Amino acid sequence: MKNLLLVTILLAATTATLSGCQSTPDNSNAANYLTQPVLKSSLMTTDGSNRDLGMIYLRPVQTGVQVYGRLTGLPAGKTVALHIHETGSCHDMGKAAGGHFNPVDKPHGHPDNADSHAGDLPNMTADSQGVAHINYVNNKISVAMAGPNSVYRRAFIVHAGADDYTTQPSGGSGDRIACGIIEKN
Repeated sequence: MKNLLLVTILLAATTATLSGCQSTPDNSNAANYLTQPVLKSSLMTTDGSNRDLGMIYLRPVQTGVQVYGRLTGLPAGKTVALHIHETGSCHDMGKAAGGHFNPVDKPHGHPDNADSHAGDLPNMTADSQGVAHINYVNNKISVAMAGPNSVYRRAFIVHAGADDYTTQPSGGSGDRIACGIIEKN
């Protein structure tokens, strides 16, 4: 009886030890397209210094595409415009990115207005350390690799000034100070 009890204890201990060594998938962090970014963009200055300003990510959510990220090195307290532009090129100080992404030929306007460019996004204001954040859901774009509303291989542009949301076709936001091509994450 003592041997049976000893064998049972040893089997239980061995099973517990082996179970502890197994790796069980953690489904809470599984590659879920609703929680993981699908696209990303590394934004660099367009002045020739190619200084890294930060990353912006895009992921599908129930009501559209969440555009989120953090930029650094901006002038403290400055409000700047951020837009998605039609062409995935940062050449010629960002001018090669073309105009705002506008697949259904709408006028420029506030990003919450249904009748504005798909590439219109809210202004960003840098804090006292020159850091600005964006966290906005855009229901006019797609993170698909193709299609009329896809932003894959297009470009983010940061402008020197704020978007007034009325001046056509670009919001009067000034020079292009940073650019980043939107790529797969």
